[in-house]
Amino acid sequence: MGSSVARQLCLLLLLVIGFVNGADYRLDGRVVPSYYNLTIGVLADSAEPTLFDGEVSITLRVAGNLEVPQITLHADTLAISECWLLDSDGAQVEAIDIGRLIYDGTTQQVTVPLAQALQPGGDYTLGFKYTGHIRTDMAGLFSASYVEQGTNATRWLAVTQMQRINARLVLPCFDEPAMKAKFQLQIIRPNGYQAIGNTKLRETTTASQDRSVDHFEETPVMSTYLLAFMVANYSARGNVSDFAVLTRPEFFNNTEFSYKVGQQVVPAYEELFRLPYAGLGNEVLQYASSPRFPHNGMENWGLIIFSDDVLVQEAGYTDDWSDKEFAIRIIAHETSHMWFGDSVTFSWWSYFWLNEAFARYFEYFMAHQLYPEYHLDEQFVVRQMQLIFATDARNSTQPMTSPESEIQTPSQIAYKFSGITYAKGACIVRMWRNLMGAQNFNIAIRNYLKEYHLANTEPNDLFYHLYQNWPKNKSVELYRFFADYTEQVGYPMLIVNVTSGNKFVYVEQRRFLLNPGDGSNATLKYTVPITYATNLAPNFDDLTPSSYLHPAVDLLRLFFADPIDWIVLNLRQSNYQRVLYDETLTKGLQVALSARDHSGIPVENRAQIIDDLFNFARVGYVDYSEVFEFLEYLRNEVDYVPWYAVYENLNLVAKRLTPDQLPDFRTYLSDITKAVFQSLGVDWSDQDTPLDVANRNKLVKWLCRYQASNCNQLVSLKFATSEQPSPDYRETFFCAASSSSYNSYTLVWARYHLETRPSEKELLWSAASCTRDYETHYYKMIITGAETVERKKIGLARLYEENPDLVEPIFKMVTANITELALCLGSWSETAEVISDMAEYFTTRNQQQLFEEFFDCNHQLFGQSEEVLSKAKESVEQNLQWAEKRLDRLVLFLSRRNGGSSLVGSSLVVLLWALASLLAWL
Repeated sequence: MGSSVARQLCLLLLLVIGFVNGADYRLDGRVVPSYYNLTIGVLADSAEPTLFDGEVSITLRVAGNLEVPQITLHADTLAISECWLLDSDGAQVEAIDIGRLIYDGTTQQVTVPLAQALQPGGDYTLGFKYTGHIRTDMAGLFSASYVEQGTNATRWLAVTQMQRINARLVLPCFDEPAMKAKFQLQIIRPNGYQAIGNTKLRETTTASQDRSVDHFEETPVMSTYLLAFMVANYSARGNVSDFAVLTRPEFFNNTEFSYKVGQQVVPAYEELFRLPYAGLGNEVLQYASSPRFPHNGMENWGLIIFSDDVLVQEAGYTDDWSDKEFAIRIIAHETSHMWFGDSVTFSWWSYFWLNEAFARYFEYFMAHQLYPEYHLDEQFVVRQMQLIFATDARNSTQPMTSPESEIQTPSQIAYKFSGITYAKGACIVRMWRNLMGAQNFNIAIRNYLKEYHLANTEPNDLFYHLYQNWPKNKSVELYRFFADYTEQVGYPMLIVNVTSGNKFVYVEQRRFLLNPGDGSNATLKYTVPITYATNLAPNFDDLTPSSYLHPAVDLLRLFFADPIDWIVLNLRQSNYQRVLYDETLTKGLQVALSARDHSGIPVENRAQIIDDLFNFARVGYVDYSEVFEFLEYLRNEVDYVPWYAVYENLNLVAKRLTPDQLPDFRTYLSDITKAVFQSLGVDWSDQDTPLDVANRNKLVKWLCRYQASNCNQLVSLKFATSEQPSPDYRETFFCAASSSSYNSYTLVWARYHLETRPSEKELLWSAASCTRDYETHYYKMIITGAETVERKKIGLARLYEENPDLVEPIFKMVTANITELALCLGSWSETAEVISDMAEYFTTRNQQQLFEEFFDCNHQLFGQSEEVLSKAKESVEQNLQWAEKRLDRLVLFLSRRNGGSSLVGSSLVVLLWALASLLAWL
């Protein structure tokens, strides 16, 4: 199809969309920009510090063969004072009366009517003078501040955030990702400040006695949302003409780690992509931090802006394993965008995953390559795949790729900024990479990046290169496979049964849904790659699929010459699927996991089996009693990744257990954590690995919350004799100490009062609020304390969250004088929110009755917030019904297990343990 015909069809489609929606949010593409010459002036008038001055000249070309009678572009909340049009020689075509400009607040567009139409193929320059506002909502150009250490003076800075569609708040522009152009930037600012832009500072000139102009090199061709600048008083680590980290001066000594990460990340990407960063078109790469920013980081080309806590590691406070891991991941993520996103950009927001899926993937796997001690390749399955599975199993999910016609308005564009775009996208990228092999994958993405440098793409542009480098396999229709996971929602679960003396395994697929009655399409089918290992061939490293289960095929049969004891499908949870095994195979897996070294089954698959079982129980495919019986194998499990899956899923069940049922759960928890608790304990050590620290944090939090394994007493003893715990462990340790005794609670409280650092003060307040002495904390610290409302709400929530057996007496205490709490929180709406949150932890019909009695007596006090309490009542009923339906057999299992009253149940457990012990000696 010819480009002009395609363009006309596209314009026709956009006209239809506009007619249906009553507004056309897309520009018509009849004029396209190639160059912006932009000057921004800040703080020109001390009486109007929130105003900025702007002047922009936009070089345009008329596309197509039609005359253009008017120019439409984006501008939002800008006051335009002058407008003009020049021809290609710089001669004025028209001085445009600004009274003729047509503004559309809905589409955030301004239309410039022309006295003489633009001619096809012609080059023009459209210019504006205008003013705008330095905002407070972290969109466009906004202000931030910090209190300078030593002087306590407040220092201000201006910073930008153009993504998603906020460039139009800073300049009139063609604010669509496919309308790329070069930018020439000048910033006029007061002396004593400095400007930082996307590119290298070319020169600084004098504007007046107290103002200067910073002139920057022109940018590469890029989308408007990547334009960025800051006006601040910052210092640089490194060379601002090459690579540097820029922060406020007092942070200079705290940026060494992030600087070293950047020094490693950039050449690693250059080697992987075979495209030097400087070769992309920008000589400089700067990491700048902001004390106030809407995201962890933003990938502006050449000027990546991060929140302070990414780049700044403060000794003894924010420089431990978890803080450094956070910095590594976010730096790896945002830096990858220089290639995936900045150089090669999606053509429209409906394809946003072409940027973010790769950035999230490299966030884990480039970080793992550079810092393998974090095992981020293993952590990916629990922190990304298993996390996004829950979202993608609901009716509210969305496909990675949406039709362009469905992503038009600002709210629809915002809709694409979801976990599906990031986490699912990364899972699908990882699946492709593992199925086709690392070498083939790397060649494909190198060719893709090379072909579309400085251009815009759609998914098929990527798929072509994946297809060209995919191992030859006639058994799979690749474009259908790609579409199944990018254009469809959801994912399959594989139902696996064994027959005929454990020689035949049958596999079928079904879409997994958390609530089949929520309106989701349960009939969706997928092209499913099949990988597996057995006890006969326990190879978990070959991720090449043995076959594919196609949507039109009902059943896949696997045959083994000798009987198998166990089989694991979806090796290393590499493919985007769940697996449901029949009873025989499940028992075989428990025996295998209980054996020495877990029979070689890797941590990703152990975590997969755990997560799948919990979710199958959640929807009723298996019973929770079967899950908990299977998890008896955990008494020999010490690795973090499987335990992560346990804790993430266990919370849903534990939260629904009644106070009478908690003792049996406590015993069970103590038993299954014996090995890991013996390995890690409550103490910390210089020899701890990153995963030791993470594992101990979760372990101690759970054991002390449920008063299991003598955890509280051990923490209390350590607290009385030890120095400050490591930063990673501090909140968990102090929380456990507060809940262990009144003396420990008062000591944590004393630390809180003496602490001056805001972040540490927040941590200590949260930890002190774990106390079991809830009356003292509530009346003396929350009701009569001078803390903020938000902090008081956190304190109250921690009381019942960390003491699940005390929910009922805490509720009675709080509701005994509800007016007192409302006065403390300053509003009935805040009070309703607090009560509603507490009601989520009700587990008995008696607690429900107490809540209903409270509602009947007090609901009129809450005014419009009464609705919040009404919804909480409904939620309590739903939670109780779910527990009564799903947990009755589990409660019986725990009771019999701990009391020994069920010979059948206990005998099965003993038999499995004995068999596992026997295998361990073989």
